[in-house]
Amino acid sequence: MYTLFWEKGSGSIVVQALLEEMGVKYERRYVDMALGEHKGSDYLRQNPTGLVPALKLPNQQTIGESAAIVLLLGEQCADVHLVPPPGDAKRPEFLYWLLFMATSGYPTFARIGHPERYTKGQNNTDPIRIAAEEDVKRFFDVLENSIKGEPYIFSSGLTALDIYLTMLSEWHPDRNALFERNPKVALLCKAVQNRPAYKKAIADHS
Repeated sequence: MYTLFWEKGSGSIVVQALLEEMGVKYERRYVDMALGEHKGSDYLRQNPTGLVPALKLPNQQTIGESAAIVLLLGEQCADVHLVPPPGDAKRPEFLYWLLFMATSGYPTFARIGHPERYTKGQNNTDPIRIAAEEDVKRFFDVLENSIKGEPYIFSSGLTALDIYLTMLSEWHPDRNALFERNPKVALLCKAVQNRPAYKKAIADHS
């Protein structure tokens, strides 16, 4: 049994969708960050960073960071083939795009949603948000050009990258404009959104 520590609209979307795709047993424990539960001693014992998502493994270890969780689930549920294993020809490119999404896309959306976290001057955060919106355009332009399959990133079919990318698109301030600008991204996201596993995860986050 896995335990997913989550909050609505957070990076736990991709983790829950993967758990559903992989067909493993898990339970969810909500962490209300608005009430400061992520700063409480109980949660910090599970995840010292105080962030979500976090995943408690069947051996009672807990790990955080969405990309790390994706990779570990790929190893523990290798028969589902959502994460190329070591030695697979697709593995280097998979790691490249996964880390690009996690280190470039994820924090850029944080600057859009919470620009106040990136400055001491709270009077005008518009420049931070506007710059982040421009960065998001470039981010998705790069991903648009990386999609080789129809509709997924790899021509071999669905991987965790497609689920991660679809989650990031959920956070876009103008999704219609995003999809008009990036038609391949639009087709990919539509395909992922139609999968029962993703439907279950996103419904729980709505």
